[in-house]
Amino acid sequence: MDTYKNIYETIFVLHPEMTEEDVEADIQSIVGLLEKEASEIIRIERGGKRRLAYVVHKQRYGYYTLIHFRGLPPALTALERFYRLSERVMRYLTVRIEKEEQLTGFARLGEDDGRDDDRDERRRGGRRGDSSRFRGEDRYARRPTRSTLADDDDADDDDADEVRESVAEEAC
Repeated sequence: MDTYKNIYETIFVLHPEMTEEDVEADIQSIVGLLEKEASEIIRIERGGKRRLAYVVHKQRYGYYTLIHFRGLPPALTALERFYRLSERVMRYLTVRIEKEEQLTGFARLGEDDGRDDDRDERRRGGRRGDSSRFRGEDRYARRPTRSTLADDDDADDDDADEVRESVAEEAC
């Protein structure tokens, strides 16, 4: 009977103001729902509380969970119904996987992955790859112009006069 069951990957994000016990209870509810629909759980991966890529329901964080399972299409309809009716689920996605070798997992990132530092750097005007000369306060430093360079060095003025004289002689 397992031969015609498809492999699915579902990921969902739970509300960040939930307690760890509530998060675990919701995960177990979803697992129970899938098992009731004759699905076989391959793997459950808890991503923990992470920063969202963008604000969702006025929240910047959420509890990520990834579940791989083998099941039939009616399990998907029950799962999606649960996601839509639950106020705790902020976002979800379920996809079918062709081969078991294609199963993915969460990238292991620390709690502080440095994105805030990058964001602050971009706010100051710097971008990744720019030379440090044009970042931050140095960005607005006065750069020398042609007139200030000529004023700074009198020897250059003498050289410029000689060039003008030679060009005038050649024109005649």
